[in-house]
Amino acid sequence: MVEQLISIFFLFTIAIYLVLSEDNCRILQFLDAKDGSTLEKYVIRTIALNSEHSCRVQCYLENACVSYNFGKRVAGDEVCELNNSTDIQHPDDLKPRENFIYRGAENSCGTRPCMNGGTCQSGFLPHGYRCLCAAGFTGLKCETNVDDCSANPCHNGGSCRDLVNGFKCDCPEGYLGTLCDIAPSECNQYKILNDSDRRSDVGRGDRKCDRNLTEDWYRFSAGAGTSIPTHCLPHHKCGTDLPGWMDGAHPTADEGVVSRKVCFHGYQNCCHHHIMINVRNCSSFFVYRLKPVQVCASRYCGRS
Repeated sequence: MVEQLISIFFLFTIAIYLVLSEDNCRILQFLDAKDGSTLEKYVIRTIALNSEHSCRVQCYLENACVSYNFGKRVAGDEVCELNNSTDIQHPDDLKPRENFIYRGAENSCGTRPCMNGGTCQSGFLPHGYRCLCAAGFTGLKCETNVDDCSANPCHNGGSCRDLVNGFKCDCPEGYLGTLCDIAPSECNQYKILNDSDRRSDVGRGDRKCDRNLTEDWYRFSAGAGTSIPTHCLPHHKCGTDLPGWMDGAHPTADEGVVSRKVCFHGYQNCCHHHIMINVRNCSSFFVYRLKPVQVCASRYCGRS
């Protein structure tokens, strides 16, 4: 008996030391035991122990524990089952069980105070509980979205948008990357195509041809629109006989430079002939490495 008391005292001493060593002190107010009962479905840990007192200490040490089952199994050994809920929240799950007792504690997490996916742990002072917040949230109840833009992570004048557990930089013209720290030369050094008769909704007009276009990076602007259409255009559009359109989607900024086929519609064929070009998404606009056409009258078209 003396040895058992010494063992219990030793375990309580360890429990008090460990609990008080937490950032917040933990105190559990245990209620009267219920003989011949156990709480089912909420066991988070099972330990072979020889006294209820030892089981109670283990519940103190397990931050998610708010009740326990203790008793003798069919095999004859005594076991402690730690639960992360109580019979107050789940009365229907308190079931009869011979040779066992159930003891619950006051559970401040029963009202689910933690928001935004936070995990509640009962018994922590000074509020009776503490919330372990999901990434991106802070506050007593995890009610505050962490401002991931507070450190001004975006470079080169990029505008930061705070997200849940992250941020997004909206980059100024000519800059790419997660932090707007990449400046590809083609996004800063390009030629402009701004002829208003290049727009895809303009008729044949003077039947212009891009045979004399020098191979280089180009950006559509002003009256010409902002990008090359990605669907077959009717023939005799954008100031020419064979209007050029891009067969394939525009890339995202993260894809870098991609290869695409520009088709020229003529003679009842949406792709009577074609030219392979390069395309880059410069975040707020597109640039194209265009080549001179070999068949006149063919022309690269633009759209708004």
